[in-house]
Amino acid sequence: MQGNDFVQSVMYQHGVMCATCHDVHGTENYAQLRKPADKLCLDCHGPTSPNGPHTTSLEEHTHHKDGSPGSQCVACHMPKIETEGVPGSFVSSHTFKFITPAMTDKYKMPNPCTTCHTDKTTDWATKEMMGWTTASPWRVGQ
Repeated sequence: MQGNDFVQSVMYQHGVMCATCHDVHGTENYAQLRKPADKLCLDCHGPTSPNGPHTTSLEEHTHHKDGSPGSQCVACHMPKIETEGVPGSFVSSHTFKFITPAMTDKYKMPNPCTTCHTDKTTDWATKEMMGWTTASPWRVGQ
């Protein structure tokens, strides 16, 4: 599943490989990552990077306080979407695309907003995102 996701991603199209992020020989980091996830992502995607995010700070991009679970790159760009067959063990998406609340309504895919904010609805999440000046209303509605 993760491999199928990954070959559809922009990362793969730009030559990023599994071993760019993961070490097959193992590490002390979760999922055998070469570095902790956010440090790994921000190597190429820091706020001043041409690769984005195109904001002045990570907090402006995530709309969550820096250092909070909602400000972690993987929280939105690699949400846990499916079980591996082991109860309580989830697989993270490797498309790196943000799953909008509208996609949840249309395709029944879990989105990162209501996965964390379990007491909220997809309508709430869409309305919140529509107020963000850093998010395209067209993309939010997709």
